[in-house]
Amino acid sequence: MGMNLGIVITLVILAFGAGGFFARIEYRLNRLEEKLNKMDGKFIPLVTIHQLEIVKYYVERGILPNPGMSPRKQYLLDRINSHTISLAELQELNDMLDKEKQEAERVGNKDAWVAIMGLLALVAVLIILAKK
Repeated sequence: MGMNLGIVITLVILAFGAGGFFARIEYRLNRLEEKLNKMDGKFIPLVTIHQLEIVKYYVERGILPNPGMSPRKQYLLDRINSHTISLAELQELNDMLDKEKQEAERVGNKDAWVAIMGLLALVAVLIILAKK
């Protein structure tokens, strides 16, 4: 009888563990579905869904001491976050980031390079969408 009780307890623990795992997956899928529903059926690349995270990662890791965060760059990043950036401003930010990417490559800062490349990818997608 003790062995049967041990098996039952093990099965109950496994069932609750699996239930928690699937509940977390369901929660994440529901959040993604909510984000996709806000797009009103428009095709929007995945990178734009995570633009706030990309900008945050860039601010934390991608800004090099030279040239650093200028007031103009901060303004452009704020415009991206508020979804009010113009095509000309996107191209201006793209040029700034290209220079930063070269500097990151020159000094061998891989963290900054990855953050800059992520933001460059976002800017490239936003430029394509702005031209449509």
